[in-house]
Amino acid sequence: MRRVLVFLAVAALAVGAAEAAFGSVPVLLRTPGAEFVELQDGNGRAAVTGRGALNIQLDRGRIRVIDLSDPGRPNLSDGKRCRAHRVSRRTVEIRGRDLRCLVWSGENGAKWQVIIRGRGINAAGSVKGSLTLDAADRGPTGRFKIGEQGWRNWPRRAHTYVLNGT
Repeated sequence: MRRVLVFLAVAALAVGAAEAAFGSVPVLLRTPGAEFVELQDGNGRAAVTGRGALNIQLDRGRIRVIDLSDPGRPNLSDGKRCRAHRVSRRTVEIRGRDLRCLVWSGENGAKWQVIIRGRGINAAGSVKGSLTLDAADRGPTGRFKIGEQGWRNWPRRAHTYVLNGT
């Protein structure tokens, strides 16, 4: 539990620092119509598609970021311990243990998809788009929260939720 609280505190500080750093640049860090989503201790696969910002922490596995937009590119800030490897012209991937990264749409509002596979999936952010969760067949599933709704367990079969702030 302490790890999740530390993660959320770091995420809040990162958003505050980003707002201060980009204060003089016409960058929209908030996406109109976006909804706050939070994943906690997930095991399996999570796919987030759309526009906005998502702060990710993964104990073990891989994070794949796919650029879905033509005019702009999503921004990826990866931690010092991991490096993103280009898989294709529009896709980068980070693999390993104790992974941390931040993905956001950038000034052009680029659309992206993040696919997270592994154990210990924690993520929080504001996204307009969709969230697909598919928990591992055995063991703990993890919890998630969308907007003001309460905490729920990850589904064992793939299920997609709309993130549109309504």
